[in-house]
Amino acid sequence: MGGVRGKSQGCGTCRARKIACGQERPHCSQCLKSNRQCAGYRRDKVFVLVQPDAKESSRTTRQGKDIARLKPNTLDQGPGHEIIMSCQIRQQLLDAFIGRCLPHPRFRARSWYKPWLFLLPDIPTRSKVLQFSTLAISSAALGRRFHDGALIQQSLKAYTLGLREMQKALWSDTLRYEDETLAACLVLSLYELMECPDNGDGAYQSHCKGYLSLVKARGMDAHIDGIGHDLFMGVRLQGILDAIGHRVPNYICDAAWCRDPWALRPKGMAGRIADCLAAMPSILQRYDRLSSLRRKEVLDSTYRLVEECLRIDRTLQDIYEDIRVQVDGPLYWPVLSPSFKDGVHGQDLFPVIYHFPNLKTASMLMLYWASKALLWATLSNLHDVIQLQGHSITAPIVEVTSEKHDASPNSDEVISIERDSPALHDRQYMSMACNVCQSLEFCLQEDMSLLGTLASSVPVILAIWAIRYRHNDEAELAWLIGASQKMRQGLRMWDYIYDGIL
Repeated sequence: MGGVRGKSQGCGTCRARKIACGQERPHCSQCLKSNRQCAGYRRDKVFVLVQPDAKESSRTTRQGKDIARLKPNTLDQGPGHEIIMSCQIRQQLLDAFIGRCLPHPRFRARSWYKPWLFLLPDIPTRSKVLQFSTLAISSAALGRRFHDGALIQQSLKAYTLGLREMQKALWSDTLRYEDETLAACLVLSLYELMECPDNGDGAYQSHCKGYLSLVKARGMDAHIDGIGHDLFMGVRLQGILDAIGHRVPNYICDAAWCRDPWALRPKGMAGRIADCLAAMPSILQRYDRLSSLRRKEVLDSTYRLVEECLRIDRTLQDIYEDIRVQVDGPLYWPVLSPSFKDGVHGQDLFPVIYHFPNLKTASMLMLYWASKALLWATLSNLHDVIQLQGHSITAPIVEVTSEKHDASPNSDEVISIERDSPALHDRQYMSMACNVCQSLEFCLQEDMSLLGTLASSVPVILAIWAIRYRHNDEAELAWLIGASQKMRQGLRMWDYIYDGIL
């Protein structure tokens, strides 16, 4: 399957105006000077399915031979060719990648769940797709860590070979649903996230949709136990994030997919938080539909949404209490930011940051805070709807009990719910988003390496969405985006990611 680009590399606005584009990112200088909205650099691609074993046309073959005479195949020449083709060197690079770029001993211990990256050496391979994919990500990560440009260049060649082998695997009836194919798809998407070889997020988004479709095609039984379950854990949060971004639930958000894959394993704290997030796309979808309802229907639907949000809030609070029980000592503590102490200009957005006992605690709390921020921002929007209908809810908000109340009161009635919880009209969701930002510096420390960057990426995106859903917080949104630019150091696609979520 090949993508065909247009020739122009300018932004969409400059191409439409037929003028030369400065190609600055994320917004070009031409658009800024003319006070126009820059349409960005995303290109529509035309994908042509090609059977890997199909014969080439005589014209294509002739053209290929002519090109080969003019330019030898760089993949088959040079010192990097030996690295790519040697199984022993590939395994050594993978071991070095896990040992040097994922240096967290607690993940190496036997447990119910380890991040899927640690499982790559244990996945049986019947084809070259996972071999070339792991070679690509290992070479890229080690090249960046040790500033080896040649190794980074070889990673791009291995990535290209990995794409070719992925096509063959997806066309093969015997390889399509194997764990190695799903793992290779995850590895290739992570490489794109780290290296941004496409100079955009098109390839990454395509791979995300691809592995979500592959998980669905494999069926739930393939993800109940073993490596299949661990790979599903790597896919699940991205699938939920995709549903929240589109404000439409997908199959990952279904109750069965939130329950059955854990038939043989206990669900951890992160999985329970993900369950709460899986309920958000449906809530956001119904919130968007309120404007098309009649007044009484608007009130009924809004109160039901408030009740759902409060139930999720109670669940999240229970998860937080369980985290507190599991961790000895404080969950986090404030420290003065090193960049603030050193007086680094432009990096002192958060003079006080948070430190944690370990990365596991940091990642769980950041995900918890980001989920709270999104939930409370949604509650604030629902409160606005109720006020527009001439009603009010007294603070504080409380849990909905088993006692049923009238969902559509008279216009002069004041609704009172009695459990101690965040008030609908306050801005506590901003404090949750701030907690996420103040945790970033801990996760992006050098010794946290790639794991810290990946652990903080989803919470940061959720926090940005939480503020964006409120229409009066432009200053805070710009402030959070500025803080999240630290993510660039590990994810070179970050500019395209946050440009796409705004």
